[in-house]
Amino acid sequence: MSTQMDKLLAQQAKAQQKLHKAEEDDKRIKKQIADLQRNERTHRLCTRGAYLEKLLVEPELFTDEDVFAFLDYALNTPYAKTRLNSILEAKREEAAEKQAAEAAKTEENGAGNPIE
Repeated sequence: MSTQMDKLLAQQAKAQQKLHKAEEDDKRIKKQIADLQRNERTHRLCTRGAYLEKLLVEPELFTDEDVFAFLDYALNTPYAKTRLNSILEAKREEAAEKQAAEAAKTEENGAGNPIE
C-alpha cells in the first residue's frame, strides 16, 4: 500500500506543478491581452487626436477647454446627432452580421471542436 500511496502523492505533486504552470500561463496571457488593448487604445487616441489637430487652424492657440467646448457644440447639433446615430447603427448591424457569420462557421466546423 505504501508504494501505491507514493505513486499517488507523486501524481498529485505533478498535477500541482501543471496547475501552477497553467495559472502562470493564464496570468501571462491576461497581461498580454491587457497590453494589446492598451496599445490599441493609445493608437486610437493618438490617431484621432492628430486628425483633430490637423483640422484645427492654429491648434496651438486653443486650450483643451476651447477644443472640448467646440467639440461639445459641434457634436450636439441635431445633424451631428442624427449622423452619429446612423453610423453607430450601421456599425452595430455590421458587428451583428459578423458575429452571426462566425457562429455559423463555428457550427459548420463542429460544435465544441476548436479550429486549428
